[in-house]
This record gives sequence, C-alpha cells and structure tokens, in this order.
Amino acid sequence: MSVQTSRLTREPTAWTRPLQLIVAVGSVLTTIGTAIVLGYVTPEAIAWAFPGRTIDELAGGLTGFHVSGVIFLIANTVGILALWNKAWVFYFVLVLDLAQGIGFLTFDREAAGLRGLGVFASVLTDGGGGLLGLVMLGFLLRYRTAWAWAPRGAALRSH
Repeated sequence: MSVQTSRLTREPTAWTRPLQLIVAVGSVLTTIGTAIVLGYVTPEAIAWAFPGRTIDELAGGLTGFHVSGVIFLIANTVGILALWNKAWVFYFVLVLDLAQGIGFLTFDREAAGLRGLGVFASVLTDGGGGLLGLVMLGFLLRYRTAWAWAPRGAALRSH
C-alpha cells in the first residue's frame, strides 16, 4: 500500500493534533533538560562525589557521558517535528522516550554527582521522556497507528 493510499484511508481523530502538540512541547522540554544536564555535569561540579580523583581523571571519564548526551540532545529535537505528522517521527520519539524512561529508573543521580538543577534537569529529561513515551504507547495501542489516526469513518465513532 502506498503512502498516498494510506493517507486516503485514514483520518485524524480528536486526539491527533493534541497528541502532536504534547509530543512537540515534551520534546522541547526534554531537549532543554538534556542541555542543562550536559552543561551541569562537569568535572568540577561532580568532584565532591569522587574524592581522591583528579579533575583530569573525572574529565576523561565524562567523555562517554557527554557523547551520549549530545546524541540524546540531537535526538530529542526530532520530536519537535511532531507537527509534520510523519509516522517515522512518532516511532523515533516513542523509542527514544521509552529509552529515556529506562534511564530514569536506572540512573543513580546522586552517585553521578548531580545536585540541585542537575537533578531537576535529569528528572525532567528522563522522567518526562519516559512519561511521554508511555502516553504515546497508550495511543499506539488504542489506535494501532501513529498520531492517533483512525480508518476513514471510524474517527466519528471513537469519541
């Protein structure tokens, strides 16, 4: 089935645009949170949690963290494209946000040396992303398609 045929056989529901707006705004927030965490997690900011380690040792250990953080920062911006109504954006953000939710459950903020704003930004990014992923998953299970689209004629019956 071609993309054009698929568009002709589906129509938006009352939830299509609100879901896209929620994803776009949520993606802006997770992008901001990721940027804050990246700026906050410096060797100097986390040195208190690693007594006996030099700043140079800490800086070397943060390289992987910063690389993955930049990847997540770029990936989070993709969700801002939710208003484009593209299925690939939906599925990309769904997987990304569920992965961030796993990070929320597994990342030890205190052991990583996060305090104050760093903890808030990490919870916003990982927890918020995880919640957004669960919301998206719920809509996917309910409508069985990206962005809560429904087969033509079904949108009126789903309210």
